[in-house]
Amino acid sequence: MARAAIDRHQLDELPRLCAKTGVPTETAKRQEFGDIPGWTLLLIFWGLIPFLVAAGFARRKVTVDLPASDDTLRQIRLVDLGSVAGLVLGIGLLVSALLTQESAWVWGGIAVALVTLVSGALARRMVWVTGRLDGDVLWIYGVHPAFAQEVEPLAPRNLGAIRSTNRWATLLLVVAVVALGVVLFLAFQLRT
Repeated sequence: MARAAIDRHQLDELPRLCAKTGVPTETAKRQEFGDIPGWTLLLIFWGLIPFLVAAGFARRKVTVDLPASDDTLRQIRLVDLGSVAGLVLGIGLLVSALLTQESAWVWGGIAVALVTLVSGALARRMVWVTGRLDGDVLWIYGVHPAFAQEVEPLAPRNLGAIRSTNRWATLLLVVAVVALGVVLFLAFQLRT
């Protein structure tokens, strides 16, 4: 699989090839891609609400009708249906745990819900594309090489000069600050 960079001002000119399989198609899947600035992650230290408010106001998004074949749409629906069924089963186990007061049902419900979330996310990545908005560039990952080749002219002219935002650096910064805070907290607790 390949990746594609598309200027967000040229999203109406996408080729009629399925983004995942590369076959000609007339159907499309509407998808929203967003960009949340990395600095909003630092607000998590002041609480979940300030983080969500800042991320909501600072988020930029774009909605795209990505070409998708009928087979790809069918696979996406199947993965979504399986994910919903797994979550319903997990919630059902949690409800039955409340009614019967059995702790084993609680752990079973939590396990089923977590496995469903992880496997559903992985399966969705296998049957469809992912992406993110980075300034005025939409990066789409997991596309078919034929689709990537067709959208190559839609990339910004100065793509080589555009520096992509590195999300991993921001995430590592947040993890490092949290780890430092935990170490300092534990060090002061051991002194007293």
